[in-house]
Amino acid sequence: MQKLAGQVAGSQYVPMDAVFANAPVAPCGPASIGDTLRQARLKHGWTLDSAAARTRIKRDYLEALEAMDPRGLPSRAYTIGYLRAYAGFLELNVTETVEQFKLEVECDTGRAQPTAPKKKREFKLPKGVIGAIVILGSVLAATSWYGVHITRTGAFAEAPDAATLLATPRPVVESSRAPDPAQIWAGLPSATAPEALVFTAISPVTLEVRDGSGRVLFAREMEAGASWRAPDEAGLEVSATDAGAVRVRSGAQDIGVLGNSGQILESLAMDNFVRNWRAARAEGASASGASAGR
Repeated sequence: MQKLAGQVAGSQYVPMDAVFANAPVAPCGPASIGDTLRQARLKHGWTLDSAAARTRIKRDYLEALEAMDPRGLPSRAYTIGYLRAYAGFLELNVTETVEQFKLEVECDTGRAQPTAPKKKREFKLPKGVIGAIVILGSVLAATSWYGVHITRTGAFAEAPDAATLLATPRPVVESSRAPDPAQIWAGLPSATAPEALVFTAISPVTLEVRDGSGRVLFAREMEAGASWRAPDEAGLEVSATDAGAVRVRSGAQDIGVLGNSGQILESLAMDNFVRNWRAARAEGASASGASAGR
C-alpha cells in the first residue's frame, strides 16, 4: 500500500474530489409558486396573520396558496383572483405568478371530495311489494266488477235521456255589471318594476355570484368592459376581488360600484345593496324638493 501511495504521489494523478471540491452546488430545481410566495412574505417580515389582515384574504387561503394545497382553496377562478391580489401585495410579477400557478396546479381547486366510480345500484323490490300489488289489483278488479254490475241492474234507469236534456231550456245568467279592467290587469307586472342587475367590470376582476340556495351562478375572471346580466330573482350574493372594479346597473339606472377600490367582498347581499341605494336616492330627492320649496 505504501508503494502504491508513493506512485500516486509521484505521478500526475489528481483525485476527482479535489477537482470538484470548490465547485458550486447546483440547485435541486426551481422553487414552486408556494415557496416563492412564502419567501416574499418572510422577506417583508410579515406573518400569515398580518398578511391576511393587510390583504383582507382569509388566513386559510393564504396558507393553502403557500402550501400549494388545492383542497384548502375555493373555486379555481376565485383562487386566481386571490393569487393576483396576494402577488401584487408581495410585489411579485402578477402575470408570471399566475401562469406558474396554472402550470403547477393542473386540477381544479375547491373543497370537493375526490370522485370515485359509482357502484351500480341493483334494483330490488322491497319485501311485501309483490303482495301489495296483488292485493291492489284484486281491489281494482272488484271495484270494476261492482261498477259494471250496478250499471246493468238499472241504477241509472231514472236518469233523463239525452233528448230530454237538450229540450230543457237552460237558465240565462245575466251579469249585474261589466268586469273591472283594473282587476283584469291586476296580476301583470307594472312597467316600473325593477329590472335584473347587470355587473360591468371597470378593470380586471374576479366576480362570483350565488343564488339564495348557495348555488354558483357565475364565477369568472372579467376583463375591463365585460358585462354579465344576473337572473331576475331575490337573494343574490356577490363576491369580488376588487369591489371598486365592478359597477352595477338596474335597467337604465346606474346604482354604482360595489364598494371601495381594492376592497375584497365576500357574500354581499344584493337585496340590501339595492335597498340602501333606493333609500339614499329617495332621501336625496326629498331633500332637493325641500330646498326648492324654500
